[in-house]
Amino acid sequence: MARRQGGQGPAVTRPFSIVALFLLGFNSAAASDATFLEAVAQVESGMDRKAVGKAGERGMYQLKKAAWDDANALLESEKHFHFQWSQWRTAMAQDMIATAHLRILRQRFKADGYSTPTPEQLALAWNRGYEGAKSYHFAPNDYALRVANLFRLSQRGK
Repeated sequence: MARRQGGQGPAVTRPFSIVALFLLGFNSAAASDATFLEAVAQVESGMDRKAVGKAGERGMYQLKKAAWDDANALLESEKHFHFQWSQWRTAMAQDMIATAHLRILRQRFKADGYSTPTPEQLALAWNRGYEGAKSYHFAPNDYALRVANLFRLSQRGK
């Protein structure tokens, strides 16, 4: 954790790329999504951008290549940057791809009639994939509850 000058204890750091927020439009929805993604990253990797999972997941948000590719397709359709899989260690690439993946999940929820999915539902879809979460009727598991609790705790401080 970063330390303040003079050893005054830990400084608050925001791991989500500020550049990504500006590119995506810094507004309350983007800030809320950044907070949600920070909760996902805390549970997935302990905020470790270099993390590699057992099933090939990469980065702080532990995304697989298929999710990376889908998110890239969305970014390209929106005229944003394309991030090669080989760029998975780059903070801005991870944040932009994770944000696009979250938007894809929200679109899938909306298409199925869930206009405002709960943090638990979103976290479950992140963890199991949308179809996997749907097959569980979006009933939250321990992972989803941990992400949602971290998200709500972070929201309280704002």
